[in-house]
Amino acid sequence: MSIERNPPMPPPPPPQRPSGPTKPPAPLKPEEAGERIGPCKLLQQIGEGGTGGREAGEMKRAVRGNVDSLHRMDEGFLYQPAPNPRGGFTCRAVKGEQITEAELDAAVAAETGLPPEQCAQVLKAYLRQMLAKGATSRWSPGLYGLIGFYPTAGGNQPGHDDFHTAEQVKAGMSIAFSLDAIRAWRQGLRLVSQGFTGRVTPKLATVICCTTDKPDVYVSGHLIGVRGAHLKLDQHDPAQGIFFILADGTEVRCETYGGNTRLRVYGRVPEGVTGPIQVRVAAHIYGSVRSTLYTTPLQEVPAPVYA
Repeated sequence: MSIERNPPMPPPPPPQRPSGPTKPPAPLKPEEAGERIGPCKLLQQIGEGGTGGREAGEMKRAVRGNVDSLHRMDEGFLYQPAPNPRGGFTCRAVKGEQITEAELDAAVAAETGLPPEQCAQVLKAYLRQMLAKGATSRWSPGLYGLIGFYPTAGGNQPGHDDFHTAEQVKAGMSIAFSLDAIRAWRQGLRLVSQGFTGRVTPKLATVICCTTDKPDVYVSGHLIGVRGAHLKLDQHDPAQGIFFILADGTEVRCETYGGNTRLRVYGRVPEGVTGPIQVRVAAHIYGSVRSTLYTTPLQEVPAPVYA
């Protein structure tokens, strides 16, 4: 397919200067609170300088998840309030856009005046030297008033004489900003709330029959495994656990459990349970018992016969 392009437009003639006296241009109307400029809404004037007034503004834009859609025009440190298991609320940092090595190199080059490639080489050399010094247990609480580095360990062995390799010792290095640097950094932060995280409930990703190793089926009297998140529960609390909902609506609680972590829980389907069933998991989360229903019914299958 060919596209016919319009011929280029000739350049405009130079402007004609008026021969008589000129009138000064009319002053521009100042922006007022409540006015919109594109997606932005002016809130109030907060100062004035040689280039005009400065206004505080807000901007609405679409965001993902259960977050507040109201943001300041310039992004800052993103955080999200969340329930604290010990009561009240805590805050979680929200990751923004991931930075690339090229962006970081360019930013350091702009600050130092060095070529970006040289900035990257110097940074790598410093990090390699920290590892080299850490290999002889050298450390620093605060280099250049910014960062400290320390050797770390944390292995576990049956006896105190069983640590023979760096892997067994879990030898490592920790690099962190100094407390003074963090405190100074916090003074300049612009905090941007992403809204309350909302109610947390158990997440049921899959239900696996441990006898057949197949999803969404079960063998009566045998173990099933539920995988997901927020699945740590108190097996002795009758309000918590794995519950089986029969075809007639009757609910039977699992009484025999296997392993249980935050990401999975195993339980035995009671003898006598037959036919299609649904699974509900209830766990104590942030001060209350919360439950989630696995929407896919489990189909009963016979126990395998081994020769």
